[in-house]
Amino acid sequence: MSELVPMTNPPRPAPPAPTDPADFEVEDEELIAQLIRRVQRSRGRQLNRRAAGLPATTLAGENEMVRQYTARLGRPGRDIALAILALARQRQGPARDGGS
Repeated sequence: MSELVPMTNPPRPAPPAPTDPADFEVEDEELIAQLIRRVQRSRGRQLNRRAAGLPATTLAGENEMVRQYTARLGRPGRDIALAILALARQRQGPARDGGS
């Protein structure tokens, strides 16, 4: 019997590099919006866990996130993961829609 090989998502080709600085602004706004959604979801999950009498987060889950970002992006990825975790731990702050 042959072994099953797990399927992985093939890497996507990189989109063409933006030539207009406004293209970067659009991507930055999209990235910020995604981060805000990610942080809000994480804060909601933390509240639910606290309400259930559990710790707000799991160290194993946070470590796995850091490992994943580091594996894909190197040391800067680790820094990004840690920054996302820090944003999610803030009780109030920039993780709300509406801009500056």
